[in-house]
Amino acid sequence: MIKAMIVDDKTAAIELLRWIIKEKCPDISSVVSAISVSEALPLIENFKPDLVFLDIQMPQQSGFDLLSAIKKWNFEVVFTTAYNEFAIQAIRFSALDYLLKPVQADELVKAVERFKVKRIYAPAGEELYRNFLQNVSARQKRLALPGVNDIKYVELEDIIRLQAERNYTRFFFADGKEFLSAKTLKEYEEMLNDAGFVRVHRTHLVNTRFIKAYEREGVLLLKDDSEVEVSRRKKEQLVKYLKTI
Repeated sequence: MIKAMIVDDKTAAIELLRWIIKEKCPDISSVVSAISVSEALPLIENFKPDLVFLDIQMPQQSGFDLLSAIKKWNFEVVFTTAYNEFAIQAIRFSALDYLLKPVQADELVKAVERFKVKRIYAPAGEELYRNFLQNVSARQKRLALPGVNDIKYVELEDIIRLQAERNYTRFFFADGKEFLSAKTLKEYEEMLNDAGFVRVHRTHLVNTRFIKAYEREGVLLLKDDSEVEVSRRKKEQLVKYLKTI
């Protein structure tokens, strides 16, 4: 069974999460809550939660302050936030989870299910959150790639292209190595859309830094001498994009 903790400065938000958990999440056996970072820290140590629903924006000290104060990671975090703020990109880059407020019951249930799957990454938890805290403030963000059994951290400039493999995505790197991530290409397209990556085919997402040439017959040549097919419906969009860079 799962022990959960809610950290939020608004009691109404806490009560909503408690109600959804009680009604929809039978795997969660017990729930405690805190309304501030100072109240949450000793509670984490004593209660030892498996899963923490953490509000990002709180007065005096934020959810980030709580994470920075944690010395030993034995739990997962699902961030909660009232609006689509800048931190969400850092959360997604770090292979972490979040819920938008007001939290919907079906979304919370999905988050709990994702947590149950992610437990295989438990040993990597501390590094995941340290990477997240770095991504919040860093201009160059490091992408955390959840694999089948491990986590790989990569710099965006080292990624040449991404290729869909059903519900997985294969990454190709400048050093010739590959990595299979347990996320879909669509998820990475949404994540990397503003980071110099362009979708050129149903199964291909390319880092524009590595484009060498575009052949009229619909083939993109990359700097590692690989070739990627450009779909008919993506050709016009790609040509317009290349003219801007």
